[in-house]
Amino acid sequence: MASMSPQQLLCLLLIAAACSASARPDSLHSYAQSCPRAEQIVAATVKSAADRDPTTPAGIIRLFFHDCFVQGCDASILLESTPTDGKDVEMFARPNINSVRGFEIIEAAKTQLEAVCPGVVSCADVLAFAARDATTYFGGMFYTVPTGRLDGRISSRTEADSLPGPRLPFSELREIFDGKKLSVHDLVLLSGGHTIGRAKCRFVEDRIYNFSDTGSPDPRLDATYREELRRICPQGANPGPTVALDRNSEFSFDNAYYRNLEANRGLLSSDAVLRTDPDAANLINSLAQNPPTFLSMFAQSMINMGNIEWKTRANGEIRKKCSAVNSRITTEVGDVASF
Repeated sequence: MASMSPQQLLCLLLIAAACSASARPDSLHSYAQSCPRAEQIVAATVKSAADRDPTTPAGIIRLFFHDCFVQGCDASILLESTPTDGKDVEMFARPNINSVRGFEIIEAAKTQLEAVCPGVVSCADVLAFAARDATTYFGGMFYTVPTGRLDGRISSRTEADSLPGPRLPFSELREIFDGKKLSVHDLVLLSGGHTIGRAKCRFVEDRIYNFSDTGSPDPRLDATYREELRRICPQGANPGPTVALDRNSEFSFDNAYYRNLEANRGLLSSDAVLRTDPDAANLINSLAQNPPTFLSMFAQSMINMGNIEWKTRANGEIRKKCSAVNSRITTEVGDVASF
């Protein structure tokens, strides 16, 4: 069969994305009547935080990703403790502690929402709105966020310890995404969130000095870029300094991430391995050539990720505070979420 041009490939992917969007969990739910200012309040809260600290949007996107991949998109990552899990909750897992940021921003938006429409907007929906607003702050495409998520009452530190890490091979990344009913295309597009934000030197030190315990740098890494990274992250020095995830474009939500991948200038090993898969590599090439298409397809993949494992009234609630589950009442049929 003849190979497709980048433009033909992207047309097919956009059609597939549109089809998947029709299967979202709740296409009828809306806050238009119950809390009409909900999205405006969240957007203003995100903007205020980002104006103070421009690294905030990347932190919120990562917070959303880490929430959805554990127990689904249910704001369980925001819980400081639960009656069943105690303090053994997601925020204290290895990939999250002293790493994931933005908790106080979601709580601030929720506090304002409770003042104007108490018990209406879930923390899970607040986080989904905030992640969208974080992308638009630096030029990402505005998209409609499906709503109606409920907040979870379980938060598993053990499960969160298995979140995708920066050193995983492609096969493991694909398996994790497949387990969440996300495709290789979603993996490539959501990795595009690395077009903004920073990573600590400890996540790249092995790539630039001792890749896979060889005593040599990662051969996939562009030599000029490697030397830039070595100046920022001296071997054996403080691993705390940070490096832009997207070289020369960390405050612009654009497709430069993919152009850097093609130039062997992806920061993390988990970025570089995307090009080891033929389908992923073809998509990277197409996205590198088509800036507007990246924005639209990234938005669709955020919607796809936001649809992971929604809670029902049987196992969810609308929290009054994002950091704590509501008190529950007991009836003859068991515990019931308080709304």
